[in-house]
Amino acid sequence: MTKAFLLLLVAAASLRDCGHPDTKLKLEQIVFHTSPCFGACPTYHLEVNSDKTLRLHAERVYRKDKGFSLDPDSARTGYFAGTVADSTYNKLVHELETIGLDTVKIGGPQCCDGSLKTIIVYYNGQRKFFKTMFPPDEARSLIAILYQIAETSRLQRASAPFEIESGEAAGDQQ
Repeated sequence: MTKAFLLLLVAAASLRDCGHPDTKLKLEQIVFHTSPCFGACPTYHLEVNSDKTLRLHAERVYRKDKGFSLDPDSARTGYFAGTVADSTYNKLVHELETIGLDTVKIGGPQCCDGSLKTIIVYYNGQRKFFKTMFPPDEARSLIAILYQIAETSRLQRASAPFEIESGEAAGDQQ
């Protein structure tokens, strides 16, 4: 009886998966932009690829050695390239899976005194665009990870400037 029951469970599980596509998120690329604010908000333009390489244009960064500062940090400003640590990349992919890219809505006001955040995600052959100044709770961890990548990855100064997709194409309003 036990063998028959186990066989029935295995058969049911295999039939359940028949014809269903793989639903695991396959991150192809993520682009993250931040805008200046009326304060010490850094301005980043970040691109992370599926091979864990990244490019960062740190347009405006402020010194952190004295707490809040409006003094520019020229050592951390410029064009950089490098890689994302495996653990950080895995956290990024996990967070993208957690928020449900196919259903999450990130938008809202784009005014006032805050940094405007733009996120463009290429995954599973799709493209998703978000732009917001005040992200919903479900997106806060994702944005924190993107800031972490921009601020703590091992980077080398790039030999030449580069462009990172802005996302300002027609239809890119959320």
